[in-house]
Amino acid sequence: MTAHPQMSQTGTPRRRPADRRRLIIDAAAVAFSDGGYHAVRLDDIADAVGISTPALYRHFPNKYALFAETTAELAIGLRSALDTVPDGGPDELHALVDAITTTSFDNRRRGGLYRWESRYLEPRDAALVRDVVVHQHRRIRAAARRVRPSLDDADANLLAAAMISVAASPTTHRAALPARDATSLMSEAALGLLDIDLPDQPESPQLTAGGLAPAAKREVILTEAIILFAARGFRDVTIEDIAHAADLPASGVYRHFPSKVAILEASFWRASDLVATVISDALKASATPREALLTMLAQYVRLSCTATDLITIYATEIGHTTPEARGALRNRQRIVVDEFATWVTRDRTDVTLPRARFLVHAALNVVADLSRQSPQPSPARIEALASRLLLGPVVSETR
Repeated sequence: MTAHPQMSQTGTPRRRPADRRRLIIDAAAVAFSDGGYHAVRLDDIADAVGISTPALYRHFPNKYALFAETTAELAIGLRSALDTVPDGGPDELHALVDAITTTSFDNRRRGGLYRWESRYLEPRDAALVRDVVVHQHRRIRAAARRVRPSLDDADANLLAAAMISVAASPTTHRAALPARDATSLMSEAALGLLDIDLPDQPESPQLTAGGLAPAAKREVILTEAIILFAARGFRDVTIEDIAHAADLPASGVYRHFPSKVAILEASFWRASDLVATVISDALKASATPREALLTMLAQYVRLSCTATDLITIYATEIGHTTPEARGALRNRQRIVVDEFATWVTRDRTDVTLPRARFLVHAALNVVADLSRQSPQPSPARIEALASRLLLGPVVSETR
């Protein structure tokens, strides 16, 4: 009997792709990175590869197995890139930063996998990724101290974290720039942080929002939901949990929000509105492009340091929003980046807008990453690092 070709969901014949496992892993990495673990369906991955879902199951027994392998492969690839750099060589730090930057740019569509590592990987799989992350930090820190031996432990750790954040920042956005230019720009921007004289770290640097708690029930629901989502993850929080934290019955929550997703989206729009207000207020108070950048950045850092729960869930849970809301939120984020980038080009006339966008994404990634550290660095230390990325020194167009 002649076998009929498999049919796709559109009714067209499927052709058997070569190296199915490789294609499945590649498609899954992009899907998980873009949408998050829980939002991705195996049917969608199978259709993207051009195979049936039962054919996918012949390679992976379930979605978790596929997720774990794609995440492990990304981590192992980074470890391999780092291991090509000899320990202690004269250009070790430069080579390590280049390796991270190049790996990040090559994996721009996959890098979001790291955002879900701590929540969804089982302990054994999470340990593999965590070991690579720790190894990366230790190598950058040790290489930085060889170049600048006067660094104490706190400064060396902070600089290493910031340099890695810059090098990894291409995975957080889709701004366009030729690969060679982008990787050179990010490597030199990261290395440019090494000579910063950081402000001293105060004993109790962490900012708190302060003030009185909101009285309006809708605001109470939002506040408590954000805390729960950050602590436990969106999937593991129920409407009943939110209601209990807000001292309401579940029906009281539904009077203000039709669903848990609606609460999540409302929190994201609240964050977006706060950032828009920060920018507007900073521009009103500024007289020059540099003053505008410094004021916007200072207020943005303060917001990030006092709203760490909100920053955390935006980084880890945006995949649970509807596609329409996700697209609108990301469009608003692009507007924020372009606002910063425009003022960068007005202050640094030799920096083009596409390059400025990469620098802004790097600076905002540093703010987000460092503000979520525990203990949290002081806002002044975060500002010092982010402002160097935005204001200079000017990097060359090509290495």
